Amino acid sequence: MQTTLTEQRLIGLARTLTRVRADSPFYRGLIPDGDIGPDDAPGLLRQLPWLDPAGWASVREQLRTSTFDGIATGFTNGTSGTPKAFYSTEAERAALRSSRVGDGRRRLQLVGFNHGAVVGLDLAGEGDFVPLLSMAYFDLAADLIANGSADGSRIRVLAGTARQIKDLTLHMQQRFGDISGFGIDSLEVGREFLSRGWESRLREWWGAEIDVVYGFSELRMCNALKCRTCAHHHFPPSCVAEVVDPADPDRYVPLGGRGSLLVTALYPYVEFEPRIRYRPGDLVQLAAQACPKWGEPGFLPLGREAHCVASGEQGGFVTTADCVSTFADLPQVAVSPRHLYPDADQRHYEAGSPRFKIVDEADGPAVRVELRFDPQVWPQEAQAVADAARKSLPAGVRVILHGPGQLEDVTLV
Repeated sequence: MQTTLTEQRLIGLARTLTRVRADSPFYRGLIPDGDIGPDDAPGLLRQLPWLDPAGWASVREQLRTSTFDGIATGFTNGTSGTPKAFYSTEAERAALRSSRVGDGRRRLQLVGFNHGAVVGLDLAGEGDFVPLLSMAYFDLAADLIANGSADGSRIRVLAGTARQIKDLTLHMQQRFGDISGFGIDSLEVGREFLSRGWESRLREWWGAEIDVVYGFSELRMCNALKCRTCAHHHFPPSCVAEVVDPADPDRYVPLGGRGSLLVTALYPYVEFEPRIRYRPGDLVQLAAQACPKWGEPGFLPLGREAHCVASGEQGGFVTTADCVSTFADLPQVAVSPRHLYPDADQRHYEAGSPRFKIVDEADGPAVRVELRFDPQVWPQEAQAVADAARKSLPAGVRVILHGPGQLEDVTLV
């Protein structure tokens, strides 16, 4: 009889808890003696403390399960901050390699959501890697897609963050015009929010499928692919996820609810520095029912907890996802170009993220939005933005419109 995805997770969780109890000084006194089976694992997990990035770093030495012999050092790519060092064992790297099912298609990785894969995990053989550090690299990536790799094979999968793929797409359209004939059949978009408008554009312009991936630097084996059946994200069998009340992590949220994500990466994918009940700081929304394909509910990313504000509606929060879905495809809303390339010009402006900021004011939550024009000069166009927000955002959330350059400290996605 074939095991379900949930059963695989529980088997892995029991093995992980057994392992860290024996080898990690931090967990040795927190997990009671005795055999740990799949049925026992969820209750034991729930009794363990959760650790955020600061808490995890403070007890890092006690978390480790072995000595540094045979340990490889890698670094995250720094897409969301300063690159961080991480360590991995050969068992971790072997588990990651064996779990990756190649489909024979040549890939072009723009170095985004597979954090640290090139530098530390021996996974660089799966395709070409081009970091978009300057416009010269844009041309290099464009030439690879248009002409093929050095061995004559053609790129079939383009992978990177939403911003990287949008930037490269506009660059290639300016160089070649129609890009649908280059043979790209899949875009793997990771880490950032992709609006419905941009998802539709990318699908039409490239003539390709869109695969959206959610992940984080600290948990490189826990990237969650958006399911084409239920349109929610599912973590792979290498981890277990919990969704808890941000104000009371001992309480799980119900199906369809919103809450903080806790992730446990399973042995042997994380061996040397275990992350158990790790709270990366992201809000998610659980699906209202189980996915018919995978037999368990998926989730939707909502944004960083620090960028969201509590409200009395919509599961208790106004989130980055709410605002992106409301404002990202409105042409009246200004965008942040976020140029990372020294020789870039305004050609990629439209690939930027909508300029907004969620604030908790004295009379309740509000969203401040920057327009491309002065709302006093163009009142009807500004009213269209307010009307769209009223239909989409949680009830009672005020929308405050600003003219160009008037909104500081926007939420970047």
